[in-house]
Order: sequence, then structure tokens, then C-alpha cells
Amino acid sequence: MGRSVIQKNLQALLCALGDIEPKLMNCIIKDEYTSKSNNETFWRYHCSVVPLVKEERGKKPQKAQTCSRCQTIMYPGAENSPLNHKRGYCADGVKQVSKSGEDLPPWPQPQGLFSEGRTFHPHAFLTAVQRVYERVFSQGPGEMDILETEAFAKLLASRTEIREDGAVLFRLFTDIVVDSSTPRDRIVTHNGNQWLRINFLQQL
Repeated sequence: MGRSVIQKNLQALLCALGDIEPKLMNCIIKDEYTSKSNNETFWRYHCSVVPLVKEERGKKPQKAQTCSRCQTIMYPGAENSPLNHKRGYCADGVKQVSKSGEDLPPWPQPQGLFSEGRTFHPHAFLTAVQRVYERVFSQGPGEMDILETEAFAKLLASRTEIREDGAVLFRLFTDIVVDSSTPRDRIVTHNGNQWLRINFLQQL
């Protein structure tokens, strides 16, 4: 029989990384690599694998800029390197900061729902709703991406409302435009906001 283990929360790991990285960067800037065993070899080697500190000739080392949303080091590569964080939005297409103060979708969302920090794609969103529902309630999780699914479920739960007539609505974002190819009858106005109909959930 296998040993029982406590189920890990991947989001907790991301939060922990966000706490640890600034501490590591501070040690690197101060050139402090000594471990509890009074040896520098381990930490000096491993801290050099990924550049957490930006160094330029003739200038003091600076902490590498980290995205506040996805906790990714923004510029690990040279200028215009594909390794670098996109300007203004994360790898899942969601903008880094909301100008309206509206809560942003938790990271990482499934690919295709958002693009370039500006556009929301309802067709991809509705497809994701059906896919996640069928995976969880019909087929079982399988090879589903747990991190993306958890983030998507949080997004869905935080902005979905069921009306008295049974309609299931998803509240759209005020500062993210909807893909222009979206049929207008899929979008309704309710309580002063625009909402996307989720017909798949209404039929259940």
C-alpha cells in the first residue's frame, strides 16, 4: 500500500515563492551566501542559476523586477528576449494591474480567455466552463491542469450570478473589452452591469 500524503496547494507554493524571492535578492545584493553550516558553496551556486539581481557594469546591483500578479521575474533575458515578461500583461493574457480597481482574474487563467491585457474572449471562456464541468463531474480530473482549473474556478465563482428566472450570468469586466465576434444576444445588461449568458450551466 502507498503512503498517505497531505494534498499540496499549488497556489500556496506561488505565494511562498513571492515571499522567498525578495529575501534571496536581498542576500545576493549584500553578497551573503553563508549557510547554517558556515559554507557558501551551495547558495552561491544555486543563486547563480537564475539571475534574481540585475547587474550592470559601473552600477550597483538591483533587485530583479517581479510581476505582482504572477510573481514571475520580468526580465530574465536580454532586451526583446522571448523569456521576458510581456509589457503590461502576464503569460495568460490578463493585464498586470487594473486601472479601475476591479479585481483581476487570479493567475494563471487557461490560455485563450484573455489576450494582450485588453480583450476577453467569451467563446473560449464558455468552452472552458463546459470542459471544466465535464472533467470534474463526468470524466474525473484526469490530466487537467490543476493550477489553471483552480484559478478559473475562482474567477467563475466570484463573478457568476443565478437570476430568479434560472439564467446563469457571468459579470463582464469594465476595463477589458469583449471580443467583437461575440454574438450580442449572449450579452445582457443587469443591475447596471454587462453580463455574459452561460447557457450550458443553465441547462443543467
